[in-house]
Amino acid sequence: MLQLVKRCPGYVAGYKAYCQEAFDNNVIYFMPTNPLDIDDNWFLRTKAWYDKKESGLIEGQSASFHYWAVDDDKFVGEFQLRTEFTEQVMTGIGSIGYAVRVSEWGKGYGTEILRQGLQIAMEHNMEKVLLNINENNAASIRVCEKLGGKLLDKIEAYNKDEGHHLMRRYWIYL
Repeated sequence: MLQLVKRCPGYVAGYKAYCQEAFDNNVIYFMPTNPLDIDDNWFLRTKAWYDKKESGLIEGQSASFHYWAVDDDKFVGEFQLRTEFTEQVMTGIGSIGYAVRVSEWGKGYGTEILRQGLQIAMEHNMEKVLLNINENNAASIRVCEKLGGKLLDKIEAYNKDEGHHLMRRYWIYL
C-alpha cells in the first residue's frame, strides 16, 4: 500500500534510483536531485537545509514539506507541499509538486500521491492548494482534474528545465 513518508535515510537508495530514472529519461516537469550528487553522506548533508525549509527559515521561500512515496518499501515518487502563496508559488512552482518514478508511470501512483498529499495539506490547515502544470503534461492535468482541480487560468511561464511554456494553474479546494 502506498504511503507518503518523511524523508529518511532508509529510502535514500530508492530516491537515488528514482532520480537516475528521471535523468535517464529526460523528465523535465519535476526535476529531482542530480543522482551524481547523492552519495553516502547526502542525507545528513542536506538534512539541516530541509529542516529549515519546513520551518520556513529560508528567506524568500514558503515553508515546504517533503515526502517520499513508497509502496511496500519500493520507492515510487515524491510529494512536496508549500503552505504559503508567495509570488514564487503563484507564478512558478505551485503549492504542490509531485512526481512518479518513470518505471511506475501509468499505475495510478500519481493519483494516490496527490490524494494523500491533499490530506497532508488539510492537516496544515490549508483551505486550498495551487497546482501549476505545464500545458503539455497531460498525465498531471488528468490527475489534477480527477481530484477536483478547477482551472484558474493559463499563463506564460519559464524555468530552466522546461524553458518557455504555457502553464495551467489549478485550485483544489479542500
